[in-house]
Amino acid sequence: MELSGKALYNLLRSSRLEDLALAVEDWQVEDYRLLSEKELFGRLEDLRISLTLESFLAYAKECDGPEELTDLLTGIEEPTTERERAYLLFFELWRRELPDRQTLSIFCDELDRMVDLFDRQHNPDAVQLEEALEDLEKILDESVDAGLEPKDAFALIGQFCAHDLESFLYDYIAELIDNNQELVASEWIDGFYDYLHDVRWFDFLRARLFTRVGTNEGAETLARLIESLQERPELDLALEIATFLAHEGEPVVFKQVILFCLNLIQTEEDFQDILAIVADFHRCLDQENEEKAIETLFRRRSHRQLDLPFHQADEDKDILISLLKH
Repeated sequence: MELSGKALYNLLRSSRLEDLALAVEDWQVEDYRLLSEKELFGRLEDLRISLTLESFLAYAKECDGPEELTDLLTGIEEPTTERERAYLLFFELWRRELPDRQTLSIFCDELDRMVDLFDRQHNPDAVQLEEALEDLEKILDESVDAGLEPKDAFALIGQFCAHDLESFLYDYIAELIDNNQELVASEWIDGFYDYLHDVRWFDFLRARLFTRVGTNEGAETLARLIESLQERPELDLALEIATFLAHEGEPVVFKQVILFCLNLIQTEEDFQDILAIVADFHRCLDQENEEKAIETLFRRRSHRQLDLPFHQADEDKDILISLLKH
């Protein structure tokens, strides 16, 4: 998917924080929020764009957003280095000086910032994050009212975000459930459900909520999910379900899902993830002999590279299956 607005630079900045050796220019990943107003205008001067705050505001009055303003004041519509450097400066000035004229790209930039903080466990302001999600839901609802299909509206927002919003929403709501905020979690599930490309992850969250309140709907929802995975396999979701079932499910259902996962794994990391889940399952049941057997498999494989292919004929897979049959 092609990124729009400032999303590409947010993605580069996030990637650079993960990999300091990433080959990018400093101006592409700099945090412009840290620059003073004087520095912003000074850098525009270096690009032969001479402005004061007053003239900037006057030009901005004639434009719909920082993208159009950049086209106007650079005279360049193609993504050249000169245009993009100017764009990032105009974007920050617009964000800072025109808070009452928020555009989609400005909104998504702020959403990206909070998602990035959340992903790095830096605890974004809870109230601000809730407000941003409320605004996101409102934007989506208004887009549908204007004629867009729900999933198309969500895809449009996604073009302006560096992060995968579906993954973030799942992680955020899952954390709410972990923190016993079931009512808030339920409201967000209902609010975003129709917009998602793959609703099965949210179906799993609903199953977790139903299980918390002790209704049969939890087991029924999980059964439907597991059946859908047989038709359309997805290892990551199956592993999430198995992790949950290791603590709160029926042993027979847990073993069914683990056996299903074993047929999908492709790497050594996948197999070791399954070993960890199964060890946790036996630990919860105080089955020390089985847990020690899994730990033996771990030790035997600890030297292996995690990205190596996993072969379905691996003898340790057969050992694991035999343990599950006990």
